[in-house]
Amino acid sequence: MERKFLFLYLNTGGGHIAPAKVLKEAMQEKYPDMPVILAHGFSESDIFGKFFFEKGYGLFLNYFKGAFPLTYDLAQYHWIQNIFRFFLSIHTPIYIRNIIKREHITDVVSFHFAVTSTIKKIMRGIPWRVRFTEIATDPFNGPHAWFHWPDEHFMVMSQQMKDSAIAECSVSPDNIKVIPFLINKKFLTSPTNDEKIAFRLKHGFDPSKKIVLLVGGGEGLPGALEIVQQCIFHKAQFTVAVVCGRDSVKKKVMDTLRLTTKLDLHVFGYVDFMDELIKLCDCAVIKAGASTIMEVLVNRKPVIICHYIHNQELGNVRFAVNHKVGWFIQKPHDIYKKVNELLSDDNFASEMEKNFDSMQIDANAGKVVDLLMEDKWVSYPR
Repeated sequence: MERKFLFLYLNTGGGHIAPAKVLKEAMQEKYPDMPVILAHGFSESDIFGKFFFEKGYGLFLNYFKGAFPLTYDLAQYHWIQNIFRFFLSIHTPIYIRNIIKREHITDVVSFHFAVTSTIKKIMRGIPWRVRFTEIATDPFNGPHAWFHWPDEHFMVMSQQMKDSAIAECSVSPDNIKVIPFLINKKFLTSPTNDEKIAFRLKHGFDPSKKIVLLVGGGEGLPGALEIVQQCIFHKAQFTVAVVCGRDSVKKKVMDTLRLTTKLDLHVFGYVDFMDELIKLCDCAVIKAGASTIMEVLVNRKPVIICHYIHNQELGNVRFAVNHKVGWFIQKPHDIYKKVNELLSDDNFASEMEKNFDSMQIDANAGKVVDLLMEDKWVSYPR
């Protein structure tokens, strides 16, 4: 039977759909005739799943900051995971089963642990052999829900994550592989100085001014408003670019500040040119989401991390700080001071280059394609 892949993602921030798109592109580059379907992991009728894992994620992150850490800690327990899986099992299994049967899918890859439970439920009812792999999109540490069923096959993006899965979740070493970071290749090219200027002119920036980028993934950056207010209060001489993502309320407030203050403020909603904004900036203030932090660091831009999800993104913070290419600072006043210090220091760029030279980020998605095509290890146990 000809192999045909189904990639399942959720719109939780941008850290789950982004690597799915990267891997799809890499697979179709290596195998142009290989069918790859990218599909949402929940059916349209799955109101509970979409609210909690997508809409609720953004609300918790930006407006109820204590709720997500509490949920994260509770979700470490199997009985809590089983409650969520009960509600997710009402509509979605039929939806995914229909895709697999209609499209004659031979390989399923999940990019979110909330989807895996459905796959587990329906797989044995498919009348042909289906291979299943789960790719953990949290690079260094994440919830145990990734490895709820340790007999599945997993791909993780660091040895640290692999060791944790083996020691804490009883995953067999034979069932888990370490893969490169899945980063869109448009982030992997370094612009020339002329190209950097062209990007600035294209998006309405003054080419001669230093630029700080405030970005936090698909839901925007928590605390961005307070940071901008500090820049206004201190009459910052640098340019501030804010990406609000799907947070339309935050964008309206930022647009008002842009029109009513003297700060050189540029406001964006949900964008498809994040690579250009990263390449044109001089440093970035970010939330420590996996995709965001890797996309910025692979472009050799220093980061100030102002927020991370309790436990889940702690490893991302440590990666940047330990390599001396980032700082973890939470107070808006202190963030402003650090940004101003970095952008005012003429020796800053050369010092940071040395630190980036010592940091290695493997982003060869083709290696992941090769692993998926190795039939010997991704076979689903019948």
